[in-house]
Amino acid sequence: MAGVKVLRWVLVVALFAVPACGSESGEPASGEELASRAASIGVDPEAVYAVSLDGFEPASQSVGVSGEAGFSAAYVSADGGVAMLTTDPRGGTGTGCVVAGDQRECVAVHDGVAVTLSAGADVADEDTLRAAAEGAHPPSADELAELFEAVPDGDGAPVERGDLPSSGDGAPLDPEGAAG
Repeated sequence: MAGVKVLRWVLVVALFAVPACGSESGEPASGEELASRAASIGVDPEAVYAVSLDGFEPASQSVGVSGEAGFSAAYVSADGGVAMLTTDPRGGTGTGCVVAGDQRECVAVHDGVAVTLSAGADVADEDTLRAAAEGAHPPSADELAELFEAVPDGDGAPVERGDLPSSGDGAPLDPEGAAG
């Protein structure tokens, strides 16, 4: 009889545990969190995308603005390969892949945003880049945290340097002897 009670508890625990497995990674980022993170680098939240590229992780220190209003992030592999993700919220009509020298570039348009993924020919093949660009998506909560891990929380305002004069040519103030 004790074995039946244990089995019941195992089943109850399993019923609650199974739906939770893996649900965090696919959970969409909240609009508020996405807007806050995008604002910290001066990008419209609709321009922030993520890709799934086997063997690559986002390098959060690379996250920033691309062009006038787009988003950019480098994805790196353990062996030093780099794939560059850029977006253009103005969209575009040219989709597909091109090869220029030793670089490959694939473009897909999602909800009016052109998403470009580029890498060296020795880093990723055309089919892999195409699939990743076509599968680009607004980041999940986990992807957003990973993309913006090294980005300071802030309002996107420039950092006060303290060594720039309030008048004149704007050159930094270098006290005499500071250069050694």
